[in-house]
Amino acid sequence: MNEKEMIDLTSLIINLNDETSVDLLNEKISELKKSGYGRLMVNIKASPDEEVKIADIDIELFEKIKNMQELPDFVVINFLQAAGKLKETDFNKRFKNE
Repeated sequence: MNEKEMIDLTSLIINLNDETSVDLLNEKISELKKSGYGRLMVNIKASPDEEVKIADIDIELFEKIKNMQELPDFVVINFLQAAGKLKETDFNKRFKNE
């Protein structure tokens, strides 16, 4: 089964600063397993503010792009995180058909 064949079942928001977060996650996984589910896909999401801080993104640049282009936070974050990644690939060779 691939990702496209999977459906959304439920969501769970966990505060990682809470001591009971691991217990809550284990409880939910046990519940799903007892119900007969054998495979899950976990998506990790965080607030844009946390991601800017953790990913060490230049906050001034982030705010400038966000405000000038009127883009959502996640678009600017993805753009800034992708900066320079294309150089690390063989895209240029493929683009030139080398």
